[in-house]
Amino acid sequence: TMQNLAIALEILGTRTAGPEGAALLGQAVDRFRAALRVRTEADDPVRWAMTTQNLASVLYEQGTRTAGAEGTALFAEAMESYRAALRVRTEADHPVQWGETKANLAILEEARAAHDTCPDPRLHYKAAVTHVEAALTVFDPEHMPLHHRNETKRLERLRARLEQCADEEK
Repeated sequence: TMQNLAIALEILGTRTAGPEGAALLGQAVDRFRAALRVRTEADDPVRWAMTTQNLASVLYEQGTRTAGAEGTALFAEAMESYRAALRVRTEADHPVQWGETKANLAILEEARAAHDTCPDPRLHYKAAVTHVEAALTVFDPEHMPLHHRNETKRLERLRARLEQCADEEK
């Protein structure tokens, strides 16, 4: 129930601007954390990883809406949650979910590159490229054409941003 409530609050929060949306996202974080008190990695690893991934998604959303050090801290917390989910969502055991988490890590790195506290976006763009390239190893065009197309476009955009950073440095 907490997981489902958190998802509903996340959807409402992402669709709502300003302080009201931020409050809804905060409630979603609280509900995901409540769910994780029951959905433990030891007792229910697959659901735990899904909930942990969902928590990371909300923390990412909060980070995109929050300037300064607080936004950076939210991104770091999201990164930690995505990486935790990868303990269960391995390429060998859950390749599609692993690819989705890698794609989400790329999205997070791209947001970190654009954040007002980022001194050198190239590091984050490079990390994002690495995550997308990994995701594309499981998102093949024959079996997962939509995922493959989306991540291929993301990869092209990230590479273009890296080139732009290099041009700006010259």
